[in-house]
Amino acid sequence: MGELQTLSVMGLPIHWGAHYEDWLLMRHQQGLGAHVVTLNAEMAMQADQHPELKAVLCQADLAIPDGAGIVLYFRLKGQRIQRCPGIELAESLLQKLTPDHAVFFLGAAPGVAETAAQSWRSRQPGINIVGVQDGYFQPDDLPALEAQLKALQPTVILVALGVPRQEFWIAERRSLCPQAIWIGVGGSFDIWAGNKDRAPAFFCNNHLEWLYRLYQEPWRWRRMLALPKFAIRALTY
Repeated sequence: MGELQTLSVMGLPIHWGAHYEDWLLMRHQQGLGAHVVTLNAEMAMQADQHPELKAVLCQADLAIPDGAGIVLYFRLKGQRIQRCPGIELAESLLQKLTPDHAVFFLGAAPGVAETAAQSWRSRQPGINIVGVQDGYFQPDDLPALEAQLKALQPTVILVALGVPRQEFWIAERRSLCPQAIWIGVGGSFDIWAGNKDRAPAFFCNNHLEWLYRLYQEPWRWRRMLALPKFAIRALTY
């Protein structure tokens, strides 16, 4: 399985090593669980401006290099690491689960999580998805949702509430399911549900997935400004 090496960018940890999914399942078997963060340039810049978010990211058990900016930063520093998109880690992890492992899908717009779950049931017969909840729950719904998670004790809880809401949500409720693997998966449910497409392989393999997302969603251009800001801030941190 190999050991994870802890690197640092802007005071935030990045864990680099092979077989993240095996490491996570080992944590679960040991009764430790894990909070997984998929770090990219935009998240790093938000953390730089909000100490509360930075504290949550620093406390995560596993922070993977999700963004191209993170990978390029380390390459400029002479450390060659590979990008690991959060959606790919989540998929690899789900594919390794047995029917004895339980999964909970939480987040996205009404109907999206359910469609994503059905897609996985078709794709991987035997996957044990024990619960689905969209991200539009109200404060009054929280006690019932928290009680459901506590009763089910899923192996994997995928939280698609967007950054930074999903990171805070996991940190605040991780004690409900201390052995679970909690992963903030952003827009993964939309892709699994067929509402959006991932970038073609050329874009993914050449660290240009952000450009394809900008093509799909031009309104994101302001958020993309985090990339050059991150480059300057990270190299002068």
